[in-house]
Amino acid sequence: MGETPLGWLRYFLAPMQDGAFQDGQINHPIGRSIFVFAGGTSTTMAAFDQGPTNAFKDVKGPDFISRLKGFINVLGPNPVETGGANAAADTYFIIRRAILLRSSLKRNAPQLFERRDGRECLNIDRGLLRGLLKIQKYKHGVRSIESIIAMSQLAAKTSFERSSLPSESQLDLHVDGKSFLSLVREPELKGEMLEDLAKATHEVYCEGQKKRGYKYGSKRDKTLKTNPALVEYEGLPEELKQQNRLNVRDIPVKLAEAGYIMIPARSADRPFSFPAKTLEKLAEAEHERWMQSTLKDGWKYALETDPNKKLSKCLVPWNKLPEDEKEKDRDLVRGIPDILARAGYAIVK
Repeated sequence: MGETPLGWLRYFLAPMQDGAFQDGQINHPIGRSIFVFAGGTSTTMAAFDQGPTNAFKDVKGPDFISRLKGFINVLGPNPVETGGANAAADTYFIIRRAILLRSSLKRNAPQLFERRDGRECLNIDRGLLRGLLKIQKYKHGVRSIESIIAMSQLAAKTSFERSSLPSESQLDLHVDGKSFLSLVREPELKGEMLEDLAKATHEVYCEGQKKRGYKYGSKRDKTLKTNPALVEYEGLPEELKQQNRLNVRDIPVKLAEAGYIMIPARSADRPFSFPAKTLEKLAEAEHERWMQSTLKDGWKYALETDPNKKLSKCLVPWNKLPEDEKEKDRDLVRGIPDILARAGYAIVK
């Protein structure tokens, strides 16, 4: 076998085909058998089967696969990378992580669980749970989850708190430590903080609209358009206030999709702005979020917008949205760094 990748495959061909293997001059019959190959050389069968490449042929890969009678892709804690423009996203990885995390904690730190209302509940910091469930990737799969638990100071603890975690450099062995701790420290967007950030979001929207000639109730100039949303936040109807709250709650989602994280702001942080391609991607995501929320609230498409009848001309795909409407979404994305700064957070790649 030596150092040749997958060099071990050739040694199983005869046992799989003939039920015997050769050891020097001696032939060892093993009869009818079931061979089970379990290991971590590839995450899926598709990744293992390299097809008719010369390297795969040299290690007898196609011959090995031809002798298999079945396979099971055992999915781990990381999202399955299926590839391709039309590939379906793996939306269940977070459920697998929850199951694996609970199982590992139950084995290694059972004192963290307690009975409440007839159920066995885990005592864990919500930010820490968010980090464990939402981190982009565990470098070594399930072993990384178990290692983080093993490195944490949980002896005699009845709750898994942030103070129990190992250092960032130790976390780096199994996850991106900086990203993980940023998820742990991500603010809870609720209550007074949510309302303050929703107000900031509305102010960013108003500033962008006023720069483009939109003015509340103006009939003085044909170039100026009316916009009933250009009022103080306190004067907004509850429906529009809720839209601002939903926009704020979606900020961490947008950042994660674009490869950014929130961290507590430092005095040395430079002013941040999104690259052009990222700005466009996040603006489109914001339009899609708004559209889904608006449709769910009972609005319908119409050639002209009529709030009283819940009709909007903007309920169209991004590529059919008028440019001035797209700019509203871009303004909201441009304003994310300023919105987060009011909560004491900055954005980093």
